[in-house]
Amino acid sequence: MDPNFIYFMFFLPLIPLCFKALSAIDFSKVFKQNSTWQIRLLILLLSIIISYLLASAIENFIVRIYDLLVEV
Repeated sequence: MDPNFIYFMFFLPLIPLCFKALSAIDFSKVFKQNSTWQIRLLILLLSIIISYLLASAIENFIVRIYDLLVEV
């Protein structure tokens, strides 16, 4: 089982999902008025970071479960 394949299988679809979820948060209260591109950049960077963390956790979980099942 290739861990890199598992990682990218989860990482790439998670980016738009996290972006959509983070877009529901009203960041305009934190930023100045008319700073749309800064808000979108923040949402994009946060979605990549969250996707990375989630994909790494899922990959680690699947690899550990696989290792447990293969040893038995």
